[in-house]
Amino acid sequence: MPETAITDDAVARAVAAVPREHYTDHPHLGGVPQATAQFAIERDLRRAGVQPGMRVLEIGTGTGYTGALLAELVGKDGHVVSVDIDPALIERAAKLHAERGVANLTLLAGDGHRGAPGHAPFDAILGWATPTHIPHAWIQQSRPGAIISTPIYIAPVARTVGHIRARVTGDGRLTEPKLGGAVYVDMGPQVNTSLGIPMFYLDARHDSPDGQVAWVSVAWRGHHPGHDPAATLRMLMNPAHTEPVPLGDTDEERAVAWRDFRAYCAARDSIYTPSSLTAYGTAGDTWISGIGFSSGNHAAVLTADGRFIANSPDSPALAKLRDYFRDWQQAGCPGIDALQPHLTPTDDGWQVRVTLAHATR
Repeated sequence: MPETAITDDAVARAVAAVPREHYTDHPHLGGVPQATAQFAIERDLRRAGVQPGMRVLEIGTGTGYTGALLAELVGKDGHVVSVDIDPALIERAAKLHAERGVANLTLLAGDGHRGAPGHAPFDAILGWATPTHIPHAWIQQSRPGAIISTPIYIAPVARTVGHIRARVTGDGRLTEPKLGGAVYVDMGPQVNTSLGIPMFYLDARHDSPDGQVAWVSVAWRGHHPGHDPAATLRMLMNPAHTEPVPLGDTDEERAVAWRDFRAYCAARDSIYTPSSLTAYGTAGDTWISGIGFSSGNHAAVLTADGRFIANSPDSPALAKLRDYFRDWQQAGCPGIDALQPHLTPTDDGWQVRVTLAHATR
C-alpha cells in the first residue's frame, strides 16, 4: 500500500478536478432527493486518509460525486468500488461517470452491509450512510492495516450517531479508534424512502391525517414491560412544559451544540442499565429533533432549536436533563471528539459505544 499521506492540497485538487454540479444538478438527469454538504464531504475524505494507488470501497454511491472524488484521489493506479442499495442511483451515477470518462471506478447495486466480496481486498472502506454497527464483511474484505471510516451509531437510540475511524489488524480486529461528528442517513437493508423517519430503534410512531409524523426511540425498550414508548411519545407530542435554552446565536452554532450535547448524554448515560436516553422527532411540515430522557411516566428532551419540552415542570426527566445540560456547559461544552470510543465485537460485527473521558454520575 502506498505510504504517501493524503493532504488538504490533494483533496482541494480533487475538488477542483470534479465538477460537483455535474453530479448534483445535471441538465438532463437532474438531482437526487438528498446530497451531502460540501464541507462534510471534504472533511470525511481527509478523515479517511485515502492515498494514491489504493483500492477503496465506497458505501453509499449517492449522486456519484464522492465516488468521482475518490477516483481522483486514488489516481490511475488505484480503483474505487462503490455500492448503493438503490439501483436507480447506480444507473444514474454510471451515466454521469461515463460522460466524464471515469475509468477507475466500479458501481454495484446491493446492501452495503455485505461490502463487495468479489472485489476485495480493500485498503480503505469509506461510508456515507450510518449503520448500527461495523459489519463483519467490511473487516473480512480489508487488507491488514486498512482504514474503515464511517458514520456510526454510538447508542441504541435513533439518530444518536457519530463518526468512527479505525484500523483493521492482521487478525481481524479494529484498533486506533478515533471519534468525530457526522450526520448521514441510516444505512438499512432496503432503499430509504422516508428520510425524516429513522430506520433503526424506532419504538413508537404517530401518523397524523395531515401527513405529519412523530416518533420516539427509548434505550429502555424491553427492560420495563409495564412502560409503553407510545405513552412517552404522547407526552412529548403534547408537552405541558416548555422553556427556552441557549444553544447558540446562529443555526449552525445551535446545530453543532445540540449534536455535541446529544453525544454527551449518550456517553454519560451509558453507565446505567438500562439507560433512560430518549430521542424524539417529527417529520412533515414541522421538523423537530430532540434528545433527553424518559421513563414510563415522565419525559423531557432538548430540541435542536433550543427548547426543553417535558410532560410537566417538575418532571424527574426534566430535572435530569437540566443537570446534564448544566454539567455539560460547566465542562466547557465538550464535543463528540472529546468522548472515549469503545469497540466491542458482536455477532454482526463491531459495536461502537461512547463514555465520558472521566465518568460522571
